Amino acid sequence: MSSGSSTFTKAPSIPSSFTAKKSQVLTALHRPADAYTDNSPKGSVDVQIQELIDEINAYEGLVTTSSCAGRVAVFVEGGGSKEGRDEGKQRKDAEEDEDEEREGADGESDDGKGTDQALSSARTTTTSPGGKGGGRWLYVSHDPVPVHSTRSSKEHTDDPTIDKQDYYYSSLFHLPSTISSTFSSPPSPTSLPPRLIHLSFSPLILHIHCATLHHARPLLSAAINAGFRESGVQSLRILDPAEAERGVMVAIRTAGLSFDTVVGIVDVTENGEEVRRVVSEDYLAMCASVINQRFMWNEERRERFRKELRGAMERAGLATNAEGGESAREDKMERRRRKREEGLARQKMKQETSSEKGEESLDEGLTFRELG
Repeated sequence: MSSGSSTFTKAPSIPSSFTAKKSQVLTALHRPADAYTDNSPKGSVDVQIQELIDEINAYEGLVTTSSCAGRVAVFVEGGGSKEGRDEGKQRKDAEEDEDEEREGADGESDDGKGTDQALSSARTTTTSPGGKGGGRWLYVSHDPVPVHSTRSSKEHTDDPTIDKQDYYYSSLFHLPSTISSTFSSPPSPTSLPPRLIHLSFSPLILHIHCATLHHARPLLSAAINAGFRESGVQSLRILDPAEAERGVMVAIRTAGLSFDTVVGIVDVTENGEEVRRVVSEDYLAMCASVINQRFMWNEERRERFRKELRGAMERAGLATNAEGGESAREDKMERRRRKREEGLARQKMKQETSSEKGEESLDEGLTFRELG
């Protein structure tokens, strides 16, 4: 076969174990909203990526197992334990628990229906036992931070007549209205340090189970080309013939859009826990602006991944399967529309060029007669 000819490599057969796994996932996803739940803080699919999830699952050899569209959160670290856990293990457990909370365990994650009312209320939500030492969420949303433009920057006041809108972001994130300027003495080596309160933005993350390496390659290529540089294969067990039917788990993620800053602490006093805000209201407003910009970039990168995936799967000969027919037809429609627009543009350009040439000929004729 010549190098210039184009052909598709025949896709390997789909293992029956993968088909059964995918059937279970899709059955759960197609349940009514009030009947579906998973292990994430909210327990359902993010509406912002519902179409993307459906499109990925339309490919015969792919199925999503966890996802997050991107979110802003205010999170209180857990206190951990004074003994029995070394620092390295504590950090590892914290990272695993955070991923588990963010993505869910078997199915899709947080649905992101606007500002998460259940988590944005005055009642905070505790994470799973051991999650960052048993921390809790103060605020979670999968939409940009609502902006308040009439806020003033008054600080250090206990005047109850001051409108709460002066502390809009503090109130939104469930932080104290007054900034803390005094701190307790540094903790001793045997005591626990103050727990930090983080304001963070986490971009899109997907875990996609692929039937074979043949299905994983175009997926990973699309992710890297779309800017999700930290994407990769979670396990190489598929290289073992005895484990081949387990498939490949691909994580789609990027660290480039992540944002994290400390905005407060939870200190232990004689009267119990005390939440303190350690940054100004103006700083919170600035962070909200940065996070909202990250939301915009996250959406752009997500759509880029969507387009890259369609092209990569088509080039791999995987876009014309039975379940991917809808995506393939959509690609053809887009291609037909693009070619029609390009044809009209070329036709218009030719008309403009012909018109310009006619005007030049007319000018030359007039000049010749005038000179003659």
